[in-house]
Amino acid sequence: MKKLLAQLSFEAKQWFILLTKYAPGKFGCHIRNLTWGYKTGKFSTIWDGTHINHPEKLKVGNNVSINRGCTIHAGGEIDIGDNVLIGPNVVIYSQNHKFRSLSKNIAEQGYSYKKVTIEDDVWIASGAIILPGSHISKGAIIGAGAVVRGSIPSLAIVTGNPGTITGTRTQMD
Repeated sequence: MKKLLAQLSFEAKQWFILLTKYAPGKFGCHIRNLTWGYKTGKFSTIWDGTHINHPEKLKVGNNVSINRGCTIHAGGEIDIGDNVLIGPNVVIYSQNHKFRSLSKNIAEQGYSYKKVTIEDDVWIASGAIILPGSHISKGAIIGAGAVVRGSIPSLAIVTGNPGTITGTRTQMD
């Protein structure tokens, strides 16, 4: 009976998440911040159409904007600092399929987990992909469609697939 109740509770939560996933505007952002189970700072918004696996392992800082249609798999934990901009359709993974065993199907091997850290004042442009274990340092810019794996230094500008450093932010004003 306990197992059945736990399953029903889980499914009810999934239905609620599905129903609120596309709630528009600031009201929808507020509902998601209050009910989805991730930790969020002040003035942060997760816009409609974003999908989050393991929201309890996602930490979002202050003044963060996660734009529409993002996919976030936080099974291995994801920490997002303050003043971060994440464009539409960005994918962030902290888990991946295990595949080393040839005697088992890939689907039967489970997952490996590596924490993703995104420090303060980072901009991740539309369609970028952040892979498990990535660490994006303060002030970096990840260009549209870039695929990031590993550590990105502060103020770096990363573009392409695979993501490579193509520039550095400098004082312009």
